[in-house]
Amino acid sequence: MRKLLLIASLAVTACATGPSERDWTSNAGAQPFRTAASACSQISYNIEANFVVCMAGRGWTKAR
Repeated sequence: MRKLLLIASLAVTACATGPSERDWTSNAGAQPFRTAASACSQISYNIEANFVVCMAGRGWTKAR
């Protein structure tokens, strides 16, 4: 039972986390990170290339 609870809590945590701002660099006039990341997550269909392009359009560049 304890393992099941641990697995369930990890699954919820994994879903609740998103991209980290430390992995991105903002340009002048960039949209707030959380707003951009939220919008791009919804429209990118979990395809990383689409997400990166969307974030770039909102003023964020992925750090290497």
